[in-house]
Amino acid sequence: MALDPVRDARGAPRYRCICDDCGREDTVAARHGRDGSDGHGQAVSKIQRLGWSYIGKRLRCGTCEAKRKVEKMAAKTEQKTPAETAPREPTRVQKREIMEILSEVYDHDRQCYCGGETDDTVAKVLNVMPGWVAGIRDEFFGPGGSNDDMAALGDEIRKFMQDTQARLTAAKLEVESLEAVISRVSSMSKTLDQIKDAVGPRNLVRVK
Repeated sequence: MALDPVRDARGAPRYRCICDDCGREDTVAARHGRDGSDGHGQAVSKIQRLGWSYIGKRLRCGTCEAKRKVEKMAAKTEQKTPAETAPREPTRVQKREIMEILSEVYDHDRQCYCGGETDDTVAKVLNVMPGWVAGIRDEFFGPGGSNDDMAALGDEIRKFMQDTQARLTAAKLEVESLEAVISRVSSMSKTLDQIKDAVGPRNLVRVK
């Protein structure tokens, strides 16, 4: 870092700041003693306010600092992520391992996985990409849209729906039956009221 104590034409203490990258010079007012260390921190603070940078004891002018930031950003952008650098296809060994496990956990006859196995569970065991498993399973074994657990759950759901539908039908019949009873009682009640109106209090007395 080039930060030298100097004096101007009037003898006032200043620091000459020299860019370590391009050699550009600038000066800032800062007191200093014979050893030139008294105003060092003050000079750094003032030059930073002018857009310069002081990183790792390296002094850069505003232009060089901006260039450094751009280059750093470009370098980060060029770095490939693990996903981008990962192999696009499984190796022969990985293919064999995938085939071996699929032959154990996939039911050819029923065209589904056994138990709760899926492409993801097989991929986790082998530490490979699920897409690799799906591709090999689809090509050599069959579809992977279900497994035993899913099938069992599906059967349970269907049975529950059937039972619920049966209960609902029975409930509807019960309601219809009760509605018929209520309708009959209502009709009987109206008939009773008509009889009471026809007989009347006087006729009831005569009858006595």
